[in-house]
Amino acid sequence: MNLFDQYLYALVKRFYLRPTLDGVGQELSAGELFACRTLGRKRTCTMTELAKECGLVMSSMTGVVDRLVDRGYVKRTRNDEEDRRKVFVELDRKGEKIYQDLLESEMELIITMMDALKPAEQDALLHALGKAVGSIEK
Repeated sequence: MNLFDQYLYALVKRFYLRPTLDGVGQELSAGELFACRTLGRKRTCTMTELAKECGLVMSSMTGVVDRLVDRGYVKRTRNDEEDRRKVFVELDRKGEKIYQDLLESEMELIITMMDALKPAEQDALLHALGKAVGSIEK
């Protein structure tokens, strides 16, 4: 594994595979945490939108959401009277708490990482990441 792969893996693992959460959040899988993070940012979305954002096929996303609903993190609603098949999902109170915990964990990690860099290095990192993200979003 080259150095870039090692660094990228370490960041992905820390941010998405097992963020630092105490208590109840420990029972959630990486996919469930990512779904909560996505719903926290989007507020409400259809199951199709959520599956696309999480990079999952609909059957897998349904399983993730089913587990989150059963545990009280997410709720499903049908807000479209014209198309009752359209199901929306959003965080419930317990899910909002997890989302806030995830945000705090992310901010602590970002602050720790950025504090290790000089201001010019911070600017260079942000510039490079912006270019990298821009190239893959085209």
